[in-house]
This record gives sequence, structure tokens and C-alpha cells, in this order.
Amino acid sequence: GSLGPERAAHRIRENLVVFSPRITKFAHQTPGSRQRSVFDAEAQRPRSNETQAATQAARDARRRHNDKSGAADAGRVGLDATITVRLSSVGLTLFLLALHALCASALRLPVDLSRRSAISAGTVAALGSALPALAADQRAVVVLGANGGTGLECVNYLVGKGRPCVAATRTGDFVGDSSSSLVSVAKGDVTSRESLSSLITRQTGAVIFAASASRKDGVKQTSNAKAVDRDGLVACAQLCIEQQVPRLVVVSSGGVSKPKSAVYIFLNLAAGGIMDAKISGEDQMRRLYAADGVADSGVGYTVVRPGGLLREPGLGVSALELNQGDTKSGRINRSDVAAICIESLDSAAAFDTTFECYNADSAKGLDDVMGSNAKAVSLGEKTEVSMVVTGFERRADTWPKLFQGLQRDRVV
Repeated sequence: GSLGPERAAHRIRENLVVFSPRITKFAHQTPGSRQRSVFDAEAQRPRSNETQAATQAARDARRRHNDKSGAADAGRVGLDATITVRLSSVGLTLFLLALHALCASALRLPVDLSRRSAISAGTVAALGSALPALAADQRAVVVLGANGGTGLECVNYLVGKGRPCVAATRTGDFVGDSSSSLVSVAKGDVTSRESLSSLITRQTGAVIFAASASRKDGVKQTSNAKAVDRDGLVACAQLCIEQQVPRLVVVSSGGVSKPKSAVYIFLNLAAGGIMDAKISGEDQMRRLYAADGVADSGVGYTVVRPGGLLREPGLGVSALELNQGDTKSGRINRSDVAAICIESLDSAAAFDTTFECYNADSAKGLDDVMGSNAKAVSLGEKTEVSMVVTGFERRADTWPKLFQGLQRDRVV
């Protein structure tokens, strides 16, 4: 508890010579023979007279050898140390895998426990808090719709975290800064499965679906809401499942599941049926991930439903609120939406979840949020926060805590 992650990892490596053989032997013991601790000292183990004599003879032989070739032994110190370090790195991985098995046994988890079931049981969270992270997934994150306001912010956030990414756009041209070696630019037309297939592969670390229907003349006929927000998302989800991509994050919209709300009606009329397309795409995507066998493949999704989008500097995690049930919304900066998308990638708590996000001080019911957002943006009027409590509000001062407690989707 008092050791930092680096020192803790170093301490584990120092003890691998002791730990690894015990764990290996433990794995081959019968249940009845596991009465004593796997970390018992060698000196505490009973030995036969023959074993003790053999051990002493070996020590005497080594001592005579050392007396004759001390200089040669000294020359081997560097090589032995190098081999020990390399073996310790491998041993550490084996040790952690063995520890995972021991924890599963101690918790009496089912033998056929899937990754998704383990996450639901809290196993991954418990192990993650107890063990230092060895290395973050450094496979590239594909950002679809990278020229859009939120997609562009996703690319910027990934670069800031030092993670490789692919800025995928319909034309193949990227309006953002591609000078970083972490950024690759590619053509990614979500209305073309062939185009998506070239981007979403087994080497893809995650996908951010930030694409949406285009309003530009000349392309809005083919890149309309149904083609992008519905069919494009479904095709993307199918490929992510086929290629075993660990996480698909979808940028949707607050109010999308409430067709009688003012938000839904207004946006649906103003943007060519976009809300109809978004909710249809969401629902079809969830059914794909809920199909038999998909859960055991270890891939999942996160649906992020932001409120009214602003182009201002992010306020940070402590200013935000998550909610579930799609009954409240508000305003939120695109950069904060991007942060939520990226930070959720490695969150077990956000696995297979759908949630709304907005600035906590802008929270309103769906029928009132459009008016309050308009007054705040155009008149600078402070929002009188809704006092209605759903019980699903999430606020925190760190990203991991913000996602904790989210309810997983249940698809019927």
C-alpha cells in the first residue's frame, strides 16, 4: 500500500526467484497437498538425508571451483545479471497470470467465467487496483469523423495522452494537426464497408465513431443520416466484432431515446431524421453485441450521449455529470466529450454501457433544456439547475471514479 507502482513492480521482480517456482509447483499440486503456503521458505521444507548430502556436495564442489576460477566468475557477473533481469521480466508476467488464477480460485468464480462476466463480478476492477499496470495498449485508435468538431478533439486528446491514432475522414484529408508522429491520416468513409474494412483490423486498439450525417451540398445525398448514423454505425460494429476490437465508442446524442421530447423533435426535423437514424443505429448495434458468443469474444462498446455541444476549452472531469435513463441533459464542451470517449476506452466500468453527459451546472429536463441552453449561450443567463434526481447521476474528481457505478445495458 505504501509503495508506488514502480517500486512495487521492482519489489516483485526481486522476489521472482522465490515466487515463480512455488507458483509453478502450486499449479501442479493436488488440492489435498496445498495445506502449506506456496511461499514457504526452502529451509522450512523437510528434506531427506540423501537430499541434504547431495546439496552439501554441490556446494563444496562450487566452492572449490570458485577458488580456482574467481576471475572467470567475476567476468560472468555482468552476463548473469543481464540474464536474471530478462528472466525476471518474463517471470513477472507469469507471476501475474498465476496470481490472477489464484484470485479467481479464492473468489470461487465459475471455471468458464467469461471476460464480460468477470468484469460484472468486479474481478477486473479488483485486480487492476491491486497490481501495477505493465503497459497500456499502444495499438492505434481509429477516429471516424475526425474532421468533425468532436472527432478532431478526440485526435487531439489521444495525442496528448501519447497514444497512436488514425484520423479517418470521408475524403482522406485531415483539417487538424497531423505533424505528430502519433497521427496517421486515412480515408474512412463509413458509408462504404470496403473503406471501413481497410481501417478496422486485428491491429486496431479501439474505434471512436464520431461520424455523423453531412449537410454539405453534393455529399448529403449519400452521407445522409440513415447512411451514416444508422447503416454506417451498424457496419462499423459488425467489423469491430469480427476483428475483435476491444472497444467501440459511439458519440450519439442526449434525448435520442425520447421521441416525444422537444430535443428529439427539433433535431429530427432540423437535421433530416437524424435522431431516428441514431437511435436505430444504437439499437441494432446493441443487438449485435448481445448475440450468442459475442460476449465471450472480449469486445464491447460504450455509447456517449452528450448534451448541446460547445466549442470552448474543456472544464475537466470535476465539472461534468453523467446520467442514465435519458431524462436530463445540458451543455458540454466538445473537448470534454472527447475526454470522456478516450478515458472510457480502458474503463471496465464503462464496458457495454450507455450514458448521457453534460456540465453539471447546466442540467435540465429534456423539455426545458433547449430553452435554458439558448438563454445561456445567447444571453449569458445562468441556468437554474433541475432539482429532479434520477438516482443515476455520476460526479467525481477523477475519470475512473466518474465511470464507477454505471449500469450495464440489458438487451431484450
